[in-house]
Amino acid sequence: MTKAEVLLDLQQRIISEEFLPGSWLVERDLSSEYGLSRTPIREILNKLVILGLISVQKNRGYQVRQFSFQDVVEIFNARRAIEGACARYACFSKSPDMDARIKELREKLENLDIEKDGGSKAIAVGNEVHDYLIELAGNRYLKEFTFKLSSLMKLTRNLTKNRASIEENSRQDHLKILDALEKRDADLCEQLMDQHLNNTVKALAGTYLTSLTSFYA
Repeated sequence: MTKAEVLLDLQQRIISEEFLPGSWLVERDLSSEYGLSRTPIREILNKLVILGLISVQKNRGYQVRQFSFQDVVEIFNARRAIEGACARYACFSKSPDMDARIKELREKLENLDIEKDGGSKAIAVGNEVHDYLIELAGNRYLKEFTFKLSSLMKLTRNLTKNRASIEENSRQDHLKILDALEKRDADLCEQLMDQHLNNTVKALAGTYLTSLTSFYA
């Protein structure tokens, strides 16, 4: 595998939680697994540090990041700024297959069984909706800003995968966003995206506080 392929593979393994938050990534083990020397493996790990997926612990090595709730709030606020703008600009896209893609995404959302799959499929389809809006926006600077946030976005979305009520609300939000996109209503599309992200982080806050109350009860 090339360095680029290893970087992408490690990103996906972290996002999928094959490497859980707090686990250690050992240069020697990764070098053996991927068939690369430790120097390129170290370069790849340092790129993951820049992306915010892992951190360097002095004299200990590389560790998959454990996000505090403050981290989650800040990531969602950054997403609101970037993805709200992307939702607006997406409405001005001239993509010839835009309506067909909207229809495809709508059908995927409508066919979800969140109670059955525990939310994992809902997260995957939600990722598709968000990624498509970013692609449609066609703004290379927003896309660059999104590049660093993209993996963090996907990690924060994992926080809702065992919370069916949050994912059901997200499904309804995504359907409304697609409706606004189909109508090319830029103001509404931006507003709905902002509300969606704000509602999601508030729901996560409620879940977080409930878990703390249960723990200390």
